[in-house]
Amino acid sequence: MPNYQTKAQRKDRYEKLARAEGDQCIVCKIEKGKRTGPPRKKLIIEHADNDKKNWAWGNIHLACYSCNKKMESWPVHAKIQKLQAYADQLERQRQREGLPTRGSVFKEETEYQGASTEIQLNKIYHTSWLKYVISRVKGEGAVEKKILILAAAKKAGCSKQTSTNYLEVETSDAPNSILREMVDDDGNKVIIFRENS
Repeated sequence: MPNYQTKAQRKDRYEKLARAEGDQCIVCKIEKGKRTGPPRKKLIIEHADNDKKNWAWGNIHLACYSCNKKMESWPVHAKIQKLQAYADQLERQRQREGLPTRGSVFKEETEYQGASTEIQLNKIYHTSWLKYVISRVKGEGAVEKKILILAAAKKAGCSKQTSTNYLEVETSDAPNSILREMVDDDGNKVIIFRENS
């Protein structure tokens, strides 16, 4: 990944780390055997080499604020070694439990690394866009199409046109499509779940 990370890229990287490490502080999990993380404690992305521009997959981990502060006093070489050992241990635990691991999540990510910037960004935007749309339709039952397009674009950080394109695909007659468009009693186009989804 490039040195500069957009807000959407940082959010995507955080979500991948959370999936790979269990949305918990890696240090608390290994050293104390307890889960520390949301909703009680906010986690931050910890750069093992203390270089905030190094977003390499092996260099970043999730840590709580207190562990982050504690690690600031560690020599960089020792910090890198310790975090790598913790990551390896957590990876083995998660594999035994059948949970996503850094390896499985990294594999998903590398499938898109040779792709154009447009395709890489599309993967980032579409994931958060779809998550928002599904939760909104689930919560409200039916959402006006124009409102959903704009709200989902804002939430995902993509353009209105991209949001429109995503909605067109997700409401198509494709076999795996779970959304559909209909006209409500007031004549507004609304998005709802398909009956069989």
